[in-house]
Amino acid sequence: MKQILVEWKQDHPAAGQVEEIRQEWEKGVYSSMLIHIYSGLSEDRFTSHIAAEMKACFPQAQVVGTMSAGEIKDGRLMAKGVLVSAILFEETEVTVLRYDHVKGNEESTGHRIRTDLGAIPKVRGAELLFPGTELNTRPFFREMSRCRKDIQIWGGYSGDHMLNAPVHFIFDESGVLFDSVLVTAFAGDNIFFNIDKSIGWEPLGPSFHVTKAEGNRLIELEGRPASEIYEKFLQIDRRRRNNAEEGYAFPLLAKYNGEEWLRSAFHIEEDGSLNLHGFVTEGTEIQLSYGNPENILRVINNRLETIRQFKPQVILLYSCVVRKAFWDNLVDIEMEPFALLASTAGFHTWGEVARNKRNGEVVEHNVTLLSIAMREGSAPSGELPVVQADDTLLRGQAAMLRRLTNLIFITMGELQKAHNDLQKLNEKLSVMAEKDSLTGLYNRRKIDELINYTLDDSERTGQPVSLIMADIDHFKQVNDLYGHHTGDVVLREIARVLGSVAEASGGSAGRWGGEKFFLLLPDTEEEEAMVTAEHLRMIVGKRSFPEVGKVTVSLGVITVHGDAERKQVFSRIDTALYEAKDGGRNRTVQATI
Repeated sequence: MKQILVEWKQDHPAAGQVEEIRQEWEKGVYSSMLIHIYSGLSEDRFTSHIAAEMKACFPQAQVVGTMSAGEIKDGRLMAKGVLVSAILFEETEVTVLRYDHVKGNEESTGHRIRTDLGAIPKVRGAELLFPGTELNTRPFFREMSRCRKDIQIWGGYSGDHMLNAPVHFIFDESGVLFDSVLVTAFAGDNIFFNIDKSIGWEPLGPSFHVTKAEGNRLIELEGRPASEIYEKFLQIDRRRRNNAEEGYAFPLLAKYNGEEWLRSAFHIEEDGSLNLHGFVTEGTEIQLSYGNPENILRVINNRLETIRQFKPQVILLYSCVVRKAFWDNLVDIEMEPFALLASTAGFHTWGEVARNKRNGEVVEHNVTLLSIAMREGSAPSGELPVVQADDTLLRGQAAMLRRLTNLIFITMGELQKAHNDLQKLNEKLSVMAEKDSLTGLYNRRKIDELINYTLDDSERTGQPVSLIMADIDHFKQVNDLYGHHTGDVVLREIARVLGSVAEASGGSAGRWGGEKFFLLLPDTEEEEAMVTAEHLRMIVGKRSFPEVGKVTVSLGVITVHGDAERKQVFSRIDTALYEAKDGGRNRTVQATI
């Protein structure tokens, strides 16, 4: 396998520019050729003309092209232009599959690709090129994820050098494609890949719960408009023109199925929703992130060591345009070291595609550097040199940025710890505000709130609600004879029984005050409520307490259907309870309304 790179010149004949490729091909040792064309020019006719010229020069070659947000030659960002990469394979067969009319047919297109790849003998890898980010890729990738697990899948989205460019395209020798997907299949016994993504962005600030999302549109965080995360922390006004560009350096960081990914917003809508480069799911925890140069290079250096041990012949780099904007004139710092390991080419994308090694899921990413290392045959003997990104350029303003981000990281870590401590304290205070300190049941305020809420719901739905009011018989004597400590033991144990019975019945229990308790049983009819009350009375009656011996309870029961006057409900159940006590205690009386 060999890669030859040509920086295309518009005013030079094609034959002269591809002479090195021709000479190599004519050695007769190669079985197939793949030509990538990465074009930073928006003149679609010119770029597709190059593809046609390349096909004319090499009819046996497979040709794919994409608009590029930056062309990577020998690990360095080219001046805006066109890069031609010819990869020659000794044994591997390369096939380009084209799928048109994708928009609106994403799921069926993904199914077709999966079927077609499965029909290619010995297929080992597939590259996907997309025309921008306008497709609904969620169902597409769901189908692609069902490909055989041993098929490596990667790819990128086309995009212009300008972050707000409205038109994106891919192309082949037949012309420019705005609603198609190009799939390059690699097949053979001796083709090997080592593919991974590198991020390096770190979390910034508190995390937020995604409460509403639709596809690539993030609508709400914690029930509030999603754009507030940018407005509050970065002071980015949703009404300002090109608002999303100000937030590119602070993409949203989340964990999806155990994998870290980033999402950058390309537009903030007036309603506060965010249009993202990639889907997001409800229930995800998400937070702002920032690029720490030191950490980014640490991640890159780990990746370089993995590739060094793999011993590739060719490396492709598909890097997000946001990384290019972040590094600015230092963008080569993270890419150039790859070229010291093997011939390296690629482009800056508007989104990257990679398959999860663990579960086989195909996912789109943002703000990542995707490195595709490949070779034919076994790794050669001998060792490649140890290569590391040179961070000596991170001096002056860049060094200040590194120190600043380190300060932010440490400060945010401390703030996050304080936030977590405060959250735990608030949770504890919330529990204390709702629970009775002695029995652990709901206190009077909370059980009263739950009863009224459930009665309101009953008024709307007509569903029955039953209440059980319980009072410990002769409890004053327990306190007088054995002391309040023993009385508290009795209260706690009977409360535990009430709570257990309420939970088993799908209800709630609370301490009304002193030795009185309430059980709330939603969706419970009269007969079932009476059975529960009698069951509770019998369980308590069988208990024997140290010193005290047997203790009983008296109970009043009422069932409400729909509309009912609240004062009357509480008055009737209270009357029923005292009827039980006046009738000899250790009894259950049912009230009517």
